[in-house]
Formats: sequence, C-alpha cells, structure tokens
Amino acid sequence: LAMSSVSFKGCTMFRHRIVCATLAGKPIRITDIRANTDGPGLRDFEASFLRLVEKVTNGCMIEINDTGTKLRYKPGMIVGGSGIEHDCGKSRGIGWFLEGLLLLAPFAKAPLSI
Repeated sequence: LAMSSVSFKGCTMFRHRIVCATLAGKPIRITDIRANTDGPGLRDFEASFLRLVEKVTNGCMIEINDTGTKLRYKPGMIVGGSGIEHDCGKSRGIGWFLEGLLLLAPFAKAPLSI
C-alpha cells in the first residue's frame, strides 16, 4: 500500500515538520520553500539537518528539486547509534541541530551518541 503524504508550504517550522514526520512515520511534501525570495530554496543548515536525520535513521528517502524549493521526505526507522559525526557548519549554532535530535533520541532502537 502506498502511503499518502502530508503537504506543507514554506519553510516555517522546517525542523519540527521533519521530526514529526519521522516520529509519525508519515511522508511529507514541502513546496514553495522561499520561492518568492532572492535566494530561493533550502538553506545550507536545513540541508545539513536533513543529512543529520539521515545518519540517525535507516531507510529514509529525501528528494529535493534542482532549485531547492520542493522537498519530499519519506521517514525511515530511527536507529540511533554511536560514533556518529556531523559537521553542523557555521550558519546555525549546534543547539539548533541538537533540538531536533533530542526529540528523536528517545525513540531510537539503540542509544544515540553524537
């Protein structure tokens, strides 16, 4: 059976949408991500957060169009793990990334160590 996805517009609450979709196991689609701005699409820290979520899950699928204004996310199982390394960059503080991980960590199959 194909699961229907939930659709959102814009980049508001980006982390929370990804985290909630992961916890619920529900695919989401986000469109019009900064579509009407001079710099359309996902920012580097948002793409980095997606890569981080990909590292702590197994089987997630992320599709981003060429301009970065549309995203499809199918969550995987939260597996956790130890020894995971991630470069958060300098656009956002480490706390911005940790907030999302703190919501996912209690539901991981193995303890999460970053």
